[in-house]
Amino acid sequence: MESITTSASPIKKIAVPIDFSPKCENAVKTAVQMALRHRAKIFLVHVVNPYFITDRAGRQIIGGESISQDIDAATRRLEGLRDLLSERHPNLKIETIVQTGLVTDALNDIVVSHHIDLAVIGTSGHQKLKQALLGSYSYTMLTSLNCSVMLMSEEFKNTSFKHILFPVRTLNHLRTKLRLAIAIANRNDGIINLSGIGSSKNFPKLKREFLLLKRSLRNRKQRFQSELVLTDDNAETISKLSNEKPCDIVMLNYEDEMKWKSLFAENFFKKIINNTESALLFIKPKNTVTIEPATYSGYDLTMPIPG
Repeated sequence: MESITTSASPIKKIAVPIDFSPKCENAVKTAVQMALRHRAKIFLVHVVNPYFITDRAGRQIIGGESISQDIDAATRRLEGLRDLLSERHPNLKIETIVQTGLVTDALNDIVVSHHIDLAVIGTSGHQKLKQALLGSYSYTMLTSLNCSVMLMSEEFKNTSFKHILFPVRTLNHLRTKLRLAIAIANRNDGIINLSGIGSSKNFPKLKREFLLLKRSLRNRKQRFQSELVLTDDNAETISKLSNEKPCDIVMLNYEDEMKWKSLFAENFFKKIINNTESALLFIKPKNTVTIEPATYSGYDLTMPIPG
């Protein structure tokens, strides 16, 4: 494994999507503390859905004025939050963005244009049955955004990450993940719990990479614990480890398992989201492809509204 330099944090720009619901409050608190520790800039983002209604002649009946009012109201609320946070934390670098469009498309535009490293998403905790079947807000954000994603439940109140669970279950992007884990540990006086987790089928390869990671941490004199776990259910094992041991954050590679179960049963991501109480950080390679803006056709007032 290549040597890892960690003098500068890989987290330089953090986006926090805000819909002004209670679940966002904890995400903002967490993002602010992370920004201060990593000397990063934070972006408070609100996306306005540009809905409008037209008649058969194509004349806009409803939409333009309402959208403008929504943008003005969101701008005022975000600027008020920015001013409050700046007063509390004078060294905090913070910016507000109000954008129109579909939420994930608009956020991905911001990820590209502002070179976002991490999006911190507030979640409501456990999904309901209907959400589990049709897809939840947190799951949609996780699978759609083109940057690393942290899911922060409104029920989890730790904003410092002293106990870092580092599962080794897939072999992709391990160097990137380790660099980030070390950066978080060093800025939180934390300890990394390195856990090799896999089945008998992939255990030899996994063990080899696990031992290389151990050696790298040992050479850096990094505080860590380590264990190897043989299992047929990675998600269940990771959730169990995070809930039974001290754990503030779980760091995961963005790689789904059993994708075919996405609709009718819980896949890896949904099992992790539903059954883990700690913060979840999914490491994703940054995508610099420009997102084309969506086209909105509006509704014909004289026709049935879709859905």
